[in-house]
Amino acid sequence: MSTAAMLSNAALFAFALSSVAYLLAFQRSQAQEFFTKISFLLFFTATLAVTGATVLSFPTAALIDLSGLLLTASIGWLAVGGHLQFKMKPIGAFVAPLATLIMLMRVFIAPSRDEWPEDLTAPAMSTLGQIHIGSAVLGQAFAIIACAISLVYLWQQNLLKKKLLDQLPAGVPAMDRLSQMLMVTLWTGFILITLGLVSGALFIQVSPVDPELRLGAKVSWAIVVWLWYLATLITRNVLGKPMKRIAQMSLFGLVMLALTYFGMGVFRPGIG
Repeated sequence: MSTAAMLSNAALFAFALSSVAYLLAFQRSQAQEFFTKISFLLFFTATLAVTGATVLSFPTAALIDLSGLLLTASIGWLAVGGHLQFKMKPIGAFVAPLATLIMLMRVFIAPSRDEWPEDLTAPAMSTLGQIHIGSAVLGQAFAIIACAISLVYLWQQNLLKKKLLDQLPAGVPAMDRLSQMLMVTLWTGFILITLGLVSGALFIQVSPVDPELRLGAKVSWAIVVWLWYLATLITRNVLGKPMKRIAQMSLFGLVMLALTYFGMGVFRPGIG
């Protein structure tokens, strides 16, 4: 087993343990602070491991496989930044299970190596193709983080309505701060997904691509997701709907984005 594979397996194991530790950290007990620290330490370790696996895999891995690692590493570092910079301690509780799921999908659902197009390795891919893959994966990562922020926002709003704010973990940002973070995250994800679609459209015009990939299931869903996020931003910026509605829409948008799964090749081998 290669070093990259061992790091990938270690990341999967650490993300799974972190998910359990975060659940324990939500319990009201004397060990709550202990489990909070352990869960973040496991999450940080998993993020380092998957980043190492990504770097080591880059020279030889097909982008179909590499993009799953890139996505996991991206959401890991975004969550770590949210924890350290913005005191969003609960964010890992939502991101760790998603990271675990992505790693599992990479193993069990993504196409086997025999199905990978031979010319879609990282070194062989043109700069335009790499921009397409990178922006699509990062757009997906920001959408996942937007989902996590939305969950924290809706959770805090529900506790406020029930006058149970004392149940929130210490240091969780106020709702207005969460609103700002959510909008920045949604805009960033929307811009990156737009770049991914545009660069992908240019890529298939200048590179030999299977005609069936031009408007396959993933591309169709990607366009639907782009339209949904456009509708979400219009709902807030043009129609002036409350942030509760925006948070709910971003959660539904993540479900649609998960069906797309740009770089994982869930539907069939392709450039995503």
